[in-house]
Amino acid sequence: MRLERIAQDLVQCVPLPDWIDHQPYRSEIPDTDVSCVASGLCRLLYDSQLDLRNSEQAWHCRTVQRVLTREGAERAANVVVEFDPGYQRIDVHFVRVLRGAEVIEHAKADAFQLLRRETNLERLIFDGRLTASLLIPDVRIGDIVDLAVTVYGNVPVLGRRHAAWVVFDSFNPWFEHRHRLLRPLERNVIAKAYNDPPEAAVVVAGQTEDVRWRMTGQERRTIEALTPSWVLLRPALQFSEFESWSDVARLLAPFYEGTELPPALAEEVDRLAAATPEPDRRAVEWLRFVQRELRYFAFSLGEGGLTPRALDAIWSTRFGDCKDAATLYVAGARRMGLDACAALVSTTHGYSLNRFLPSSAVFDHCIVRLRLDERSYWLDPTASVQSGTLKHVFQPHIGWGLVLSHGTVELEELGRGAALHVLHWEDDITIGPKVTSPAIVRRKIDYSFWAADAIRNRFANDGPSAFAQTMLRELQDVWPGAAETAPMEIQDDKDRNTVTLSLNYEVRDCWKPADDGSQLKLVVARALGRELQPLPGERREIDIVLGRPRKMTGFVRLNMPSRWRGDGWLYRLEASGVSFIDRSLVNGRTVTASQELVIDAWLLAAAELRAYNDIAKKLGENLFILTGRQRFGRIRQWLSLKVRFLFALRLFWYVVWGGWVLIFLISILFARR
Repeated sequence: MRLERIAQDLVQCVPLPDWIDHQPYRSEIPDTDVSCVASGLCRLLYDSQLDLRNSEQAWHCRTVQRVLTREGAERAANVVVEFDPGYQRIDVHFVRVLRGAEVIEHAKADAFQLLRRETNLERLIFDGRLTASLLIPDVRIGDIVDLAVTVYGNVPVLGRRHAAWVVFDSFNPWFEHRHRLLRPLERNVIAKAYNDPPEAAVVVAGQTEDVRWRMTGQERRTIEALTPSWVLLRPALQFSEFESWSDVARLLAPFYEGTELPPALAEEVDRLAAATPEPDRRAVEWLRFVQRELRYFAFSLGEGGLTPRALDAIWSTRFGDCKDAATLYVAGARRMGLDACAALVSTTHGYSLNRFLPSSAVFDHCIVRLRLDERSYWLDPTASVQSGTLKHVFQPHIGWGLVLSHGTVELEELGRGAALHVLHWEDDITIGPKVTSPAIVRRKIDYSFWAADAIRNRFANDGPSAFAQTMLRELQDVWPGAAETAPMEIQDDKDRNTVTLSLNYEVRDCWKPADDGSQLKLVVARALGRELQPLPGERREIDIVLGRPRKMTGFVRLNMPSRWRGDGWLYRLEASGVSFIDRSLVNGRTVTASQELVIDAWLLAAAELRAYNDIAKKLGENLFILTGRQRFGRIRQWLSLKVRFLFALRLFWYVVWGGWVLIFLISILFARR
């Protein structure tokens, strides 16, 4: 009943207001224009109109779609409109089904159901948004479904300030996409274009500016694999009434400056401060306290997701989102005499923030900037518990951030990150003298920095034994007879933020006969094979994202039962910001193979696709194969007929040459007698 009463107040069916201007659209399009066809629907028109002339912002949206298949009918018949009941309401103007000359209207107030779906609850976000839902009956193939709604309301924190994006989506295009902005001339709404959106048509009437954009027949694009999230690919318009980043910071900073800690929490902070007199130690121990004690859950109702809750509410519930965690950390840090401020960042577009207009609508995360010894540290209190001293604590975010301080003037760069040595994997394998002899595998894995944090978190959630079983199964993919001979040993250096694992295995039947039975094969898997994935094609438009700069190394030492011959190999492959070395050496009974992958940059130019693929494919060749044979019950190196012949020829030559020398020496000896 409560939702029904809310629906009566917040969802109404009313005629179109006078300010909305619906222009004719094409209901039939050429057969060649297939970009707007997807999922059984032809997306004919998307028309958005925004009115900023009144105290309450009005956003109108009209969509027109033709039904092509049964699946399309199911999609078009399901009408949903989301809104925040804390500050928004909805007017439904029409929900029409056009069937030939017949127009069937379904917009009735009692036809809508109001649902609390909480679509982000699986991501631990409870935002209180409601969904007005209508299931249109009797939608058929060939029908046109025409929907028009208007959403009213302002984000309370922003007041009347406008900050938004309009995207002409080339990956899911409409045949015709329109946008209209009505603004009073007294409001300075700045617009910035990206990727060549349509030109604006501007009309000024009295004190109102009417601006319209229209795009028709947009070609569909496909997203290339490993495309950076921060690269804007679609034609887009950004709108903002903020004149500077300082305006954004001054507006939001007061909400993040809670100082009155709950008494119980204040005692914890004071105890921690007394136990850690060094400022850097205080900072990192307080970070771990917040990460450990405050579980993540976003509870934001009616505030647009921009402000934290009060400190006493955060601590009494022991949960919070990134804004709550940052506010809590800042309050405790300041009580301990540390210079800390909340900072807004973008987890997707961090590298691009400095190219955007100043706006509150470009951030999706909140962290902390700590200043100590004239250096900035960017800390994330919502991360899983991190180890290391302050200098070794991994700082996960990149690009630019907005420090929420009254003194902030511009964005501050977070840093691009050095190539940290995050993984070293070493296998020492002793091969027995016979085919039936088991191989002994001693494995040592060093995880550092964020890799160490990740492995600790995995141990905490799943347990070390589950990880050890996973490692064993991966080894058994290559050697089915592998078995663990001792429990996994863990050495955890939390100050240096490293975790070292030692694992021991015994492998029976490590030698496998070749298909023709002429030789035996020993196959050894190496660690780095899946680090880079080859990309299709020979040309590319967008730069390749390589991920966080890092260094990874792998080493295999094989202790063979007899002398092994060979020249080994050395491969060096490079691209801008990427290098890979693959080396093998043969020295008597010891055969070694090592790999080193260093990624120094986040991006690789699209023009270097071939060099990237060369490295990825060479990495993918992660099976190290030795061939042997059984002779008198013992394992010996297998040699091809050609090699055997050359070896026999060389041996024959040594025998002949040695015999000649011997005869020569004997003849000299007899001559002297």
